[in-house]
Amino acid sequence: LEDLLDNGTKNRAVSSTNMNGASSRSHSIFSIKVHQKDDDDPTKSVFAKLSLVDLAGSERQKGTGATGQTLKEGANINKSLSALGNVINALVESANGKKVFIPYRNSKLTRVLQESLGGNSLCTMLATLSPAACNYEETMSTLRYANRAKAIKVSATKNEEASQISRLKAEVEELKKKLESSGSGVGGAAGLTEAEKEAEKQKFEQQLKDMQGMMSSNWDDKAKLSEEHDRRMLKLREERRIAAQVVEEERARRLKLLQEKNDLELSIRALIDFVLHLPKFEKAPTVLTGELPRQWLKMYRTSRQQLDELKEQNTLMLVFKHGFDEDVKLWGESSEAADWGLAATGLNRSLLKLEKLRKATDKLLQLESLSLSSASEMRSAVKGSLGELEKFKEGIKDEHDGKQIEKANAVEEVHRMLALVLGQVQAKIDELAQLASVEMAQTPDFVLQFSQGVQEEAQALQAMMADPSLAAMPVGMPAKPLREYGAEDVSDTPETTEALLGQLIRWEGLCAKSKKSPADLLGRPPPKFLLDVAKEVKEATGFPPNFAGDWPDAREEKVARLVSLVDAVSVELGVALDFFDPENVLKGKEV
Repeated sequence: LEDLLDNGTKNRAVSSTNMNGASSRSHSIFSIKVHQKDDDDPTKSVFAKLSLVDLAGSERQKGTGATGQTLKEGANINKSLSALGNVINALVESANGKKVFIPYRNSKLTRVLQESLGGNSLCTMLATLSPAACNYEETMSTLRYANRAKAIKVSATKNEEASQISRLKAEVEELKKKLESSGSGVGGAAGLTEAEKEAEKQKFEQQLKDMQGMMSSNWDDKAKLSEEHDRRMLKLREERRIAAQVVEEERARRLKLLQEKNDLELSIRALIDFVLHLPKFEKAPTVLTGELPRQWLKMYRTSRQQLDELKEQNTLMLVFKHGFDEDVKLWGESSEAADWGLAATGLNRSLLKLEKLRKATDKLLQLESLSLSSASEMRSAVKGSLGELEKFKEGIKDEHDGKQIEKANAVEEVHRMLALVLGQVQAKIDELAQLASVEMAQTPDFVLQFSQGVQEEAQALQAMMADPSLAAMPVGMPAKPLREYGAEDVSDTPETTEALLGQLIRWEGLCAKSKKSPADLLGRPPPKFLLDVAKEVKEATGFPPNFAGDWPDAREEKVARLVSLVDAVSVELGVALDFFDPENVLKGKEV
């Protein structure tokens, strides 16, 4: 019984309000059915049912400050308590002699408590009151509620089924005695003719037969009822199995449809709709409440607007690029033909187009940074929710009862939908990065073709054509791919570090919350920021191989984590990094 009580308490929904830190959001009913058999008389049985009911208290919204789902739960609690009050009022009127209809079916609560309130039972109600003056109205309401319940009249009798059978047996024995006495001609049969004796005997035999039939049919009926109950339970289990299979098939079909549609907004809306219909979980991750997916939906709408602006700017860039290419071509071809007037016109127009192209490029990069920052923030939020859900899923795997298995299956479905959303967010990030890049290979060809006299600039331009990532390197850095760099090629400035790491990771998601540039953060790096950078590098390259990504609480462990990072880099590059002091990082000093 204690295990059942504990299991029921775990399943009970609670929530925090202004009046109660652990307010019950549902009623709780614990029913115990007792069947007592007599060892001396196997046919003698006594049945009883004990119901322990814990009613959730009525609520006033102005006192609890409830909103959203908690407010709806409070309204449902008040509704069921009102239905219970109506039943109590009707029972009181019935006890006073009036013929009234008892509205048991107006609420599931009153339907379950029908036997306890107005059946063959005894009922005790405990009213919980508050001593606070601010709860005066609630206290008086509760007292009036209990006073009405006190006026209900009940008449309980013992549910002893065997007493009827015993009476039947006694009657059978009495009939047998009458038959014997009628056969021997004594007692009531004296003075009767033979025909009357025979008629009396047949009458008693018929009564005896009826009594024996009634006794046997009583147990036969019970056996039939038991068999019928077993059949119904088996049928119910089969129906539940089929229903669960249908639900799983429907979920798989819906997930496949979302994958085919590949629409991020549609996937988030489907996730919101799914989690809103889930059962209540104890200490559930925030994603299961539906609040986080709603925030993601708002973030996606903002990102979609930025995506549209990025597309427009990309188109504008292509227009300016095409015009610049044509003007450079006009300049070069006119110079070769010694048409200096037309060449000057082409050169002037190309310079004007180049300025417009520069401004359009700056705006494109700004839009890219803004868009990728929002999208990266959303990706981090989805990834974090996925990690929380995985830990929560491990916690409910050990439960084996039917309801917990259904909950585990539902959480697994949310996990699959989150993984789909994460993949679609990453696809949006890739799309944003693609829109921010413009194919410029033909443009440098034109410029190189008609500007051979500027040798140094031409060589740098040729190097960038071979590896476009060199365009992001600071001035003065060697014009060679990142994989060919050595420790001696790199200066120890934040700008250089930003440029080099920018070839491997995206800064937008890491710098979104701080509102600072990567160079500012690298000059005086927050410890957690360094850890996040290391995690991104490890995802991109697999280095450092044994680096733990979690951020410990203890200061000593934080220092040890930074030291392990420095040691891994030092060993890999073959250089000493004595100038890097983890203690200075934790103190917020420049490094």
